[in-house]
Amino acid sequence: MIRLSHLSAQMNPVLHRHKLSIHLLLAGAAVISVAKADGQGPAQPPPGMVKITGGAYAPLYSKLAGPRQVADFLLDECQVTNRDFLTFVTDHPEWRRSRIGRNLADTKYLSHWRGDLDPGGDEVLDAPVTNVSWFAAKAYCAALGKRLPTQDEWEFVALADAARPDASKDPKFIGKLLEWYSKPTRGDLPSAATAESNYYGVRGLHGVVWEWVGDFNSTMVVGDSRGDNSIERKLFCGGASLLASDVGNYAAFMRYAFRSSLQGTYCVNSLGFRASISSADNGLAAPAGSFTTIYGLPGTWQNQNGDTLVLARLGGKPRVISMGFTRCEYACPRIFADMQRIENALGTDAEKVGFTFFSIDPKHDTPAAMEKKMAELKMNSERWTFLTAPDGTVRDLAVALEFKFQEVQEFFAHSNLIAVVDAGGNVVHREESLGADIVPTVTALRNLLKP
Repeated sequence: MIRLSHLSAQMNPVLHRHKLSIHLLLAGAAVISVAKADGQGPAQPPPGMVKITGGAYAPLYSKLAGPRQVADFLLDECQVTNRDFLTFVTDHPEWRRSRIGRNLADTKYLSHWRGDLDPGGDEVLDAPVTNVSWFAAKAYCAALGKRLPTQDEWEFVALADAARPDASKDPKFIGKLLEWYSKPTRGDLPSAATAESNYYGVRGLHGVVWEWVGDFNSTMVVGDSRGDNSIERKLFCGGASLLASDVGNYAAFMRYAFRSSLQGTYCVNSLGFRASISSADNGLAAPAGSFTTIYGLPGTWQNQNGDTLVLARLGGKPRVISMGFTRCEYACPRIFADMQRIENALGTDAEKVGFTFFSIDPKHDTPAAMEKKMAELKMNSERWTFLTAPDGTVRDLAVALEFKFQEVQEFFAHSNLIAVVDAGGNVVHREESLGADIVPTVTALRNLLKP
């Protein structure tokens, strides 16, 4: 693995990319169906996967949050290999190195391969694939009717050593993890099938490469900095609730810190993935089609009037957009106030602009709740739209917008964002600080409104 001090060097960060072109998989991909046993969790796992019996675990990220529940699920025994990924890009050429867009993966995408369809010699084929973006890993999983594991699922299994389902309090186990993590990633990774197996029969969860999780952008790690104004203004709402619950578990902290550094396009030579599936996924049919901006993202949304729409319906005019939840008592009221300041500053030009708030809280942000919030804030329904959608649809938009959010104790910690999108859904300006100067945002809107 890599040292924490090397994380930024390994990340190969890129500038914000606001034009998105997500080439999704063709319909008809093979789907793994998961039968239920006695109406409960998955039955016998298919070849290459192991059954994980769920339970409760205490997450690292909050001193105050109670245990989180993890339902039964299936997890790949081994990490996805170069051989596996070669099959995928052969069948789906839009994901080959020479064809993928920079909005899906940075320049390190499959950079260790010799060519589009040439990972290297036999010793490379069975090693874990790395230098793969979240978008590509997600697409690979969807092609098999699977998905990336959630952070909770991954961390739940990560508690296990070879003999116990939870060895997280064992200093020897923690020491072993830290020893693994302190070693730089080698270029010659071993076969994924030969990696050390844990209590569940999952191989290589520690000690080989880091792994993507589906909700990586829910990770926001801070220290005990409740008085830090830069954190209050720049990073996210609810930061005080994200203090580590077990400061002695530095190995887990390293994993959370690493995820907190990621963006969906990043490709890292020490970052791979494996797939999961659960009975609640209902087979998870692979998505179809492609899109070039956020307005082409799949999924349907519901507005404050109860009407269902796709994001393409928002096109045709510039918009000011944000994400959050109506029950928020700290950052979101300030974001609403900033958006209304922008609206007022536009004067009569505000009639030509839309203002849209995407909820990250579909459980509570019903049309009635959203309509109530709009009435409370005296928002003009001709200009303003509040939208809610299922978790997966919200997550896709959040990753595309580089927005982080995490549920903590029935509320959310989240980053701050006010963005300007053009009539086609391209992000042309963004602000991530609370109470920031609105002049750049207003200027961006006026530029879009010029004949």
